[in-house]
Amino acid sequence: MEEDHTQEDCKDIVSLGGVKVRRAKAQLELSLATAVKDNKKCFYKYNSNKRRAKENLYPLLDAGGNIVTKDEEKAEVPKAFFASVFNGQGSCSPDTQPPELEDRDGEQKETP
Repeated sequence: MEEDHTQEDCKDIVSLGGVKVRRAKAQLELSLATAVKDNKKCFYKYNSNKRRAKENLYPLLDAGGNIVTKDEEKAEVPKAFFASVFNGQGSCSPDTQPPELEDRDGEQKETP
């Protein structure tokens, strides 16, 4: 006989599972940290697996609207964007400054 579970029951089960997973992960990391003097290999293996990228970066659009797929080109897209913002070539106009940059009188402060 199959029981009917409400959506709330399912949410509770998923939440409890998440709590158990977080606790198990914390326990594993604690045991690796406390045993690092005796077993450095396990600690560094766990750490390097966490740092490794799991998947490739998706294609990006450059400033000209072209699709960029090569890794070297994808690295240049954010670089070019940030360079344009900090060189004043960005599309942000001076009258769109955030409120924290305005004086109490409503006048905009000068930026360096």
